[in-house]
Amino acid sequence: MPRLDHNRALRESPQQGDWAAVLASDPFGSEDALFFRLHELGYRGITNWPSAILLEGNLRQSMSTIPASPAFEYDFLARAKAAGFDTLAFFLSLDQARQALRAGNGQLVLHPGLLSIEDTESGTLVLKSLQTLIDTLRSEDDRARIFAYSSAWHEQLMALKTLSVDGIIWNEAKP
Repeated sequence: MPRLDHNRALRESPQQGDWAAVLASDPFGSEDALFFRLHELGYRGITNWPSAILLEGNLRQSMSTIPASPAFEYDFLARAKAAGFDTLAFFLSLDQARQALRAGNGQLVLHPGLLSIEDTESGTLVLKSLQTLIDTLRSEDDRARIFAYSSAWHEQLMALKTLSVDGIIWNEAKP
């Protein structure tokens, strides 16, 4: 859950790259106004980050009164695409990836999840599972472009950069 009005901070800050990471389930402001402002700032793409893909248990239940769901985010990204943006859809599961593809989002970002890797063997099993998910998606839709989300922290746990994907979306923490 963002600790501030994420999208307002995005709208009020100078452009910081080509892609805007948008909280799609933002209950404040208008979607049209957000798209207009992001165009004005010069962004060419939008992604659903922070994302509802990681909501579980009590937090998912408490967020159920606002449209905080992967399906809502994928529809939001489809509307962003219709407004002239490129889109990247974060997903965590095969079902979420299929929802994103059905909504018209052909560029997907596999988030490995909130990992609890204890040793090399369990890291290898998780990597194999993620690669199987990627391979399944490719067999179902060979037009989909699939990227993997990683960071220095993730790479310490397991080498996500070894996955057979179209590229890596790297999260670099700023000091």
